[in-house]
Amino acid sequence: MTGPTDVFAAAARLYRDGVPFVLATVVRAERPTSARPGAKAIVTGDGRFRGFVGGTCVKPAVRRESLRALADGAPRLLRISPDSPPEGARAEEGVLEEHMACVSGGALDIHLEPYLPSRRLLLAGSSPIVESLAALGEALGMEVRTAETSEDLNAAAEGAFCVVAGHGEGEWGTLKAALTGGRARYVGLVASPRRAAAVRERLVGTGVSEADVGRLRSPAGLDIGAETPGEIALSILAQIVEERQAAERPEAASEEAAPAPMVGIALETPSDDLVVDPICGMTVSRDSPHRVESGGETWWFCCAGCAETFATAGKAGDTA
Repeated sequence: MTGPTDVFAAAARLYRDGVPFVLATVVRAERPTSARPGAKAIVTGDGRFRGFVGGTCVKPAVRRESLRALADGAPRLLRISPDSPPEGARAEEGVLEEHMACVSGGALDIHLEPYLPSRRLLLAGSSPIVESLAALGEALGMEVRTAETSEDLNAAAEGAFCVVAGHGEGEWGTLKAALTGGRARYVGLVASPRRAAAVRERLVGTGVSEADVGRLRSPAGLDIGAETPGEIALSILAQIVEERQAAERPEAASEEAAPAPMVGIALETPSDDLVVDPICGMTVSRDSPHRVESGGETWWFCCAGCAETFATAGKAGDTA
């Protein structure tokens, strides 16, 4: 079973690589439950879990609300309990109630906190291209910083999109900070191919690994025939957007993940895609892999156990 240390290590990698995720933490447990307070898991935009916050009766609700948290960026507290609020009672403020009718019983309060990737643009150099990059970056909602005003370049470069366009001035410290250990998500250098080759050679000579230097994009930007500083800045930001979208696209879904394709941050599940498990009463999505089909009808379940119970009870035929 994945422990907290493994979860935090995975979270650090995802954050550095700019992949959105939700950190799910059990903050209260009422026995009998398989998870204890402090148990943690990560849920990514493809619905995959890393870690453990409960069994098969818990996962569908955690997955569904995690994807909603990624969509709106807001944390939430999910209460999964066999005790539904009395009819007509006002729900407790700030708590999402999920009824769980699984035979194991118990109750869990799980805090879901979304972590969305930083979109920091770190600029180095003094040139019209840098000025255009700053203006366009702000227009795109990016957090624009300059190397000259960053006291800790390593911290500023962590997870950032870094562009060096100083025509040889003030570039070495920024390039080393951004490239070493794959610290920055993107590193672009505005330079001719000949000077870019010399820069790469010098970086290796100063101790930056060849693998890290190999991540340097120079000439920076997409080939759109850009000539003016504004056009060059546009081509660089277009390349950044292209690479960011590729990095934030979820991995292929595992067996546990919902098979519906998703790109970037997952959208909220439409209410008409939600159904009730006829065995345990939990709300599940129609893309659940646990289903039973018979006579042209389909029933969806939160787990394989509920699907098997339904099938073997003679209420339906073969399982899908």
